[in-house]
Amino acid sequence: MGKALNQPAARASGKAKIRLTKEQKIRVSQMLRLENRISVCREYIRLWSNFFELFAEDLTKRQITEQEEKKFFQTITGLARKHFLFCELMADTFNGGDKILDILVNSVALSNVKAMNESTLSKLELDWHALFLDMNVAMGRLLRKLPAGMKIDDALAQADAMAQQDGSQPAVKIPASSNGSAKRGLFSRLFGRKTA
Repeated sequence: MGKALNQPAARASGKAKIRLTKEQKIRVSQMLRLENRISVCREYIRLWSNFFELFAEDLTKRQITEQEEKKFFQTITGLARKHFLFCELMADTFNGGDKILDILVNSVALSNVKAMNESTLSKLELDWHALFLDMNVAMGRLLRKLPAGMKIDDALAQADAMAQQDGSQPAVKIPASSNGSAKRGLFSRLFGRKTA
């Protein structure tokens, strides 16, 4: 009976304690690992980049196919689903979560983007770019937290290995160059893109 009386008092004071099971505590500690945070950030930046690629070209002079709308919808859905996790794990390095939602809400379909007037579309693109830069700043801050002497490639490989161990898929595979090494720029190593 005394326990039940203490719970409302704890809630009223704003300091209610949430008790986690041992398995939940393990999962939370795995999610908060630096390598996992890097992996989540990298995946979200990749999705954010894919989102822009779908509406970056001039849509006014062409017909949007059903397949393009479907791909756009899947990308927005992925961004929306992963938004909370990304913002929670990046809370100390990124604070643009509300701005992400504003962009997603204003561009629910390619047909909506196509129907935007020039100034609205320009604002959408500028806001997208500002957030893209902020996300990359957050990634840089995470990378600075790596142990001294640890190479970025090693950290990314470790993040992918831990993601597989936790039962999830690695965010992005890091493709090796033709000679088997990953001797490309930082951006291409992080996001799996080839440099020119």
